[in-house]
Amino acid sequence: MHKLEIDKARLFLYNILSLLFVEEYVKNNAEQIISDLEILSNNSFDEDVSVAAKEIVFYLKENGFDKLYVDYQELFIVPFGEFVSLSASWYHEQREGGLMQLKVRDILAKTKIRKDEKSFMAPEDHYGFIFTLSAYLIEQQIKNEIKEDLQKELFKTVTNLYCDELFYKLIGSSSKIYSHVGVILGNVCNFERAYLDIPKSTK
Repeated sequence: MHKLEIDKARLFLYNILSLLFVEEYVKNNAEQIISDLEILSNNSFDEDVSVAAKEIVFYLKENGFDKLYVDYQELFIVPFGEFVSLSASWYHEQREGGLMQLKVRDILAKTKIRKDEKSFMAPEDHYGFIFTLSAYLIEQQIKNEIKEDLQKELFKTVTNLYCDELFYKLIGSSSKIYSHVGVILGNVCNFERAYLDIPKSTK
């Protein structure tokens, strides 16, 4: 597979992660998410990812598309019970708005875009924003709008550090949806490490 084809596949994967981790997208784009997961289930780079995507689609079709947002709220917003933080800074220093937020802002400053406050109420180190920014950076590199490999820098300095911790929290959760999303995330992180030649973080 040529580099361009791989980068287009990576763009698709990050777009799916963006849709699954940004609250507004989860709330309003369930049909798009299901459509993309069906594509992923039939064209996956990994059998575990294919199975996970199929399980999510089956569950949502059986239980209603609104279950996606219900699970999102229960897992990522309600601050008790099974709460899972989506702040990279929280994993780094047990508080939000820390060093990881500054690292994302540094990369963002090298681009022409700024955070859309209407779509992204959460800070820059929120994984939903990180995955969205990753998709944007890959897309801009494909179009030759960005010469630097800023997405690689973002993955190396932020995403790679704690994606495994998020992965383990998700697969260990009781969510019938996000436990499978965790499988997809874990495989994407491992693929990125291999493709970008970045070792697994030992912090």
